[in-house]
Amino acid sequence: MLLAVAACLYLVAAWMVAPGFYDGFTPPQPYNWTSPPPQAVAGNKQPTSGHLVIKVLGGVSDANSAFTDDGQVVIGFLPGAFDATGKTTITVDIKPESIFPPAGGLHFATNVYLVTADAPLVMNASVVLRYSDLVPAPSFVYLATDPNGAWKNIGAAAESRPFTLQTTTKELGYFAAGYPAGATSSSSSPFSSLLPIAVALLIVGVLVGGIPLAMIRRRREAGVEGDGDEDEA
Repeated sequence: MLLAVAACLYLVAAWMVAPGFYDGFTPPQPYNWTSPPPQAVAGNKQPTSGHLVIKVLGGVSDANSAFTDDGQVVIGFLPGAFDATGKTTITVDIKPESIFPPAGGLHFATNVYLVTADAPLVMNASVVLRYSDLVPAPSFVYLATDPNGAWKNIGAAAESRPFTLQTTTKELGYFAAGYPAGATSSSSSPFSSLLPIAVALLIVGVLVGGIPLAMIRRRREAGVEGDGDEDEA
């Protein structure tokens, strides 16, 4: 009900104010799953891969970012992030995987992605994984460097963009975001269930606050036009 009221107010306010003012209130892009959960089966698309060729200038690898075509994984590299000895370019590939190291006691809330490069990292790279709004939010990013190896927690930044987790790594391999199977996900706290309501209330507040201002502006404009008509008469 609250969201319906907010939607109605949005339409009224959008008509009364300048275009583009409320364009930021948009839902997240649907997540593409290799193996979708039941609630995401309808309309699911397979995730895409990514490919990057980094230039080596003066023996130093250039700064660049590798990402999947659907934007679900982004890995950023600083200048000199790779050991570029004897190379003129460095190739990085990102591929979603349906076969990966056993998760063990972990529950993954994203696809598993294999990131490879033809040169070793010597500096930390930034990793951003996007996750779906249809599943509990993951707590950490996990990395496995061997197809039969164990997963290790490589952390997560305290602040990230909505529906993303960000961290750093000095190794490449298999990446996924999730949480221990026996633990409570970060989205299941008592405050997380109130988040949609809080967002809706914020939207309503902004919209209701904008309507009087828009009405005043339009009345002033109408008054100016009326004065102009009287002057002409």
